[in-house]
Amino acid sequence: MSFTDIARSVFEALIALDLDDLDAGPRAAGYLEPSEGAWAVIENVTEPYFRDLERRVRLRHEDEATALCKGIVLGLYRAEQRGFELLEYAEDGPSELAGQAVAIWRRRRCNVSLPRTFVEKFAPEWACLTR
Repeated sequence: MSFTDIARSVFEALIALDLDDLDAGPRAAGYLEPSEGAWAVIENVTEPYFRDLERRVRLRHEDEATALCKGIVLGLYRAEQRGFELLEYAEDGPSELAGQAVAIWRRRRCNVSLPRTFVEKFAPEWACLTR
């Protein structure tokens, strides 16, 4: 699967979320803030991609891990640029999750970052990912 296919899948999963998915409010254990609820929903949707990335990195499937990381980053970037509803409550969520994806990808690559050309072309506002 290409990184663009992965990005499309991540993007579509995120923009399909709406405020009805935000399960915030009173709970038996206390009150769940909308920001916490939004983060939980976004992390739940992206979690399978992160698990797959972890697995591919652990197995040293370098090309697949790189494509998956790029796809996650691009999908999150596109969702942030589109401004899906839950971002109102989970500000900086996509960029922080993109940073987590890059951190997972880097585990076996000391001091290696995503190619600057990729970030400049597909996620120009997230230049920090190349550091």
